[in-house]
Amino acid sequence: MKIFNFEELNGIKKDNNELFYEDEKIVVYNKKDGIKIEIDAKNRVKALNKLNDLLELKIELGKLEEKEILEYIQGKNFEKTLWSPIGKAMHEYNMLETGDKVAVGISGGKDSLTVLNALVRIKKIANIDFEIIPIHIHPVEKGEKYKEIEDYCEKLGTKLEIVKTSISDEIQNNKNVKNPCFLCARIRRGILYRVMKERGINKLVLGHHKDDLIETFLLNVFYQGNLGVMKPAYKSEEYGVKVIRPLAYVEEKDIIRYSKKLGLPILKNECPYETSDNSKRLKVKKLIDGLSKEESDIRSVILKSIKNLFK
Repeated sequence: MKIFNFEELNGIKKDNNELFYEDEKIVVYNKKDGIKIEIDAKNRVKALNKLNDLLELKIELGKLEEKEILEYIQGKNFEKTLWSPIGKAMHEYNMLETGDKVAVGISGGKDSLTVLNALVRIKKIANIDFEIIPIHIHPVEKGEKYKEIEDYCEKLGTKLEIVKTSISDEIQNNKNVKNPCFLCARIRRGILYRVMKERGINKLVLGHHKDDLIETFLLNVFYQGNLGVMKPAYKSEEYGVKVIRPLAYVEEKDIIRYSKKLGLPILKNECPYETSDNSKRLKVKKLIDGLSKEESDIRSVILKSIKNLFK
């Protein structure tokens, strides 16, 4: 449920509880037990988090004030699993500099929305002045299903640019395609590069995480017979832009936990290839999951073994 002010809480009921807002306090009244709990609402983000935790609700603020954005993004208990590894990757690969114009590829999935949050956070806490331009490549045949992520970007003080394309037709009508996922990514990347050139944007941020990096390496070893890697940062000589992956040291499970905690507006993935039992990436993912049951730190071990390939 989305609200724009706390007066909208008046009369909302959950189980035996009814909500009221009065005197800058959220009041939770349990009719059955006659118990009244008051939550100080001066800090709107903290107050709503407490309310959601207390009653297991999913109520979010539709619009944030400038001073609330950072607190909302940071969430709670994500320093070790999210912000610290992002900071480490940013520092090791010198990902951002003052004056950068940064495009963020927004698919509408958990990874792209999390990396957008990370960039907004960095812009607010670091002494780096750069511009954030979220871009969404939208298949026209799926209709306009991007409204929620458009609103979400506005909530963070950014504006989503939408580029419509018939990308699905290009793939499905091409019978010679052996790797549709690779072709899809290539087409989307080409569109992003074109928009970046038109806008004078010099860096592209992608939401690939630690699991993506090690899965890609193992896919290349098992099925291509090479040591190809997905680098945390590299310069695209063809297009003259730098591609960066701030989530390179973040595990997928922690992104899932973060996205659920914040209730990110994730678009449903309707791609038939990503969930197919014949997906090689899915097979590799299951392999790593199995190994992690015996060695919990297996992802970090694999990543450490291939770091020299990122140079």
